[in-house]
Amino acid sequence: MRRIKLRHLDTLAAFMKTGSVTEAALVLHTTQPNASKSLKQLEGFAGIKLFERSAGRLRPTPEAELLFSHAARLMDELTVFENLSLDLTAMTQGYVNIGILSAFSTALIPMAIESFNNQYPGIQVQVDLLDSDKIHSYVSRGNYDFGLVHHPEHESDLMTQTLKTSSMVCIMPPDHMLAQHRIILASDIADQPFVTYPRSVPFGAAIFRSLSDEGVRPSNTLISNQSQLIRRLVERGRGVALVDQFSVWDANELDHIVVRQFEPRIPVSVGMILPKRRPLSLAAQTFVSTLKDVLQQDPTS
Repeated sequence: MRRIKLRHLDTLAAFMKTGSVTEAALVLHTTQPNASKSLKQLEGFAGIKLFERSAGRLRPTPEAELLFSHAARLMDELTVFENLSLDLTAMTQGYVNIGILSAFSTALIPMAIESFNNQYPGIQVQVDLLDSDKIHSYVSRGNYDFGLVHHPEHESDLMTQTLKTSSMVCIMPPDHMLAQHRIILASDIADQPFVTYPRSVPFGAAIFRSLSDEGVRPSNTLISNQSQLIRRLVERGRGVALVDQFSVWDANELDHIVVRQFEPRIPVSVGMILPKRRPLSLAAQTFVSTLKDVLQQDPTS
C-alpha cells in the first residue's frame, strides 16, 4: 500500500501558501517538475481531485483546502516533535524523578541538585522522601527513574549499585570539648548528652550495639528517626550525635557543627536501585553522574 510521505505534505503546504508551483519549488529548493510530480502523487494517494487548471495555473479544490488544514496541524506537531528532540538532546527540557531516604535529603541530594541545576536549569527534578520498602516498590513499578537507599535489596525486576561506602560520624557544636579530638571513641561520649536514632531502626540498633560492646550506656538521650532533626538538635547545643556521614556530606561548608571520625567504625552505604525494564533517560543518567561526582568529594577537607 502506497503511503503519503512528508515531502508530499511539504509540497502541498508550500503550494497553498504561495499559490504557485514554481514558487513552491523555490521554497523547497527543488525543481518545478519535481514539485508538480509530488502534487500529482498526492492527488493519486488521496484518491480525489485536489487541483484544477485554470488560465494556465493550478487552483486548489475545497478538498485540497481541507486536507491542507489537517496537513498544517501535522506539520506544526512535527515541528514541536523536532524542537523537543533537540531540547532533550541539549538537555534544555526534561525531568528526573527520584525516591530517596530522608537521610540523603539533608546534604547529599541538595548538593547534587545545586550542581545539576546550575548546568541544566531547564530540567525539572522531583525528589520524594520515602521509606526503603516504598522506594523499592515504586522504583520497580517505574514510578521513579531511580531510588537511593542504604541497603539495596536484590529483586528480580531491579538493578542495584553501591555508589559509596562510608561510616557513621560523630557531630557536635564547634565549642564542644570533644571538638579538639580528631577521632571520637565510644568511651568519649559515655557522659555526654547524646542525640541518636531509635533502636527500632537499623542505624539506631547498630549504634546502641556498638556502644554496648564498648560498655557505654549513653545518658540524657534525645531520640529521632530523622537525620535532619538530629543535626538541628546538635546545632542547638543539645549534645553530640552519631549520624550517617551522608547526612553531613556538606561538612566542609559548615561552621555551626564539626564532624569527627568515630571508632569503632559503623559502616554505612548509599545504594542506587533502578528498574530493569526502564532505561534511564539522558537527564537521569546525567544526574546520576553529577551525584557520583559529589560523592567523590572529601566532606572533611
